[in-house]
Amino acid sequence: MREAGAMTEFDHSAGSLCLDFVATVRDWPERRIELLGTPAELTGWFEAEGLPAAAGGLTEQDLLDARALRAAVNDTTRSLIAGAPPATEDIRLINTIGRHPTPVFLLGPGGRTRAAVAEPDAAAALSVIARDAINLLAGPDLGRIRACDSDGCATLFYDRSPSGRRRWCSMRRCGEKAAAANYRRRVATRSRP
Repeated sequence: MREAGAMTEFDHSAGSLCLDFVATVRDWPERRIELLGTPAELTGWFEAEGLPAAAGGLTEQDLLDARALRAAVNDTTRSLIAGAPPATEDIRLINTIGRHPTPVFLLGPGGRTRAAVAEPDAAAALSVIARDAINLLAGPDLGRIRACDSDGCATLFYDRSPSGRRRWCSMRRCGEKAAAANYRRRVATRSRP
């Protein structure tokens, strides 16, 4: 359910395609903001990420499949970073979707455009996301996947910072709030007699 005045644009700061996909739902303690409420919104996300959507449009079933993959990637990632075993059904779903052929692109004339070789379907785009999750979760950098440290936000992100000490999902969304709160605390402390 989308809340009036809530942030509804897609955030691409999670550091990985699959984690950006997980961030299409904001599941905070007191509210849930769904950014993929319709097949058209899923199409918009695919387009924003450079993934093809079926020319005839996406269906409600495509949206349900996308949300199922998103939940499986979210739950598996959270289990792994907590040191717990992920659910077998989540692993099975990620692997099943990852087996689907991914879209194939060729460069267009002039080398600045691309075209899909065959008509892609939603499963092809979801397969790209599933394979990104497989590579990320089975790769050497699991320790760089974190949940946001901001109060009330637990958005997952892949820390690509040189120091490996990033704390917030996005500076724009949570980092600036934390910095402002720290500034207000410092000013209040200095102004006390």
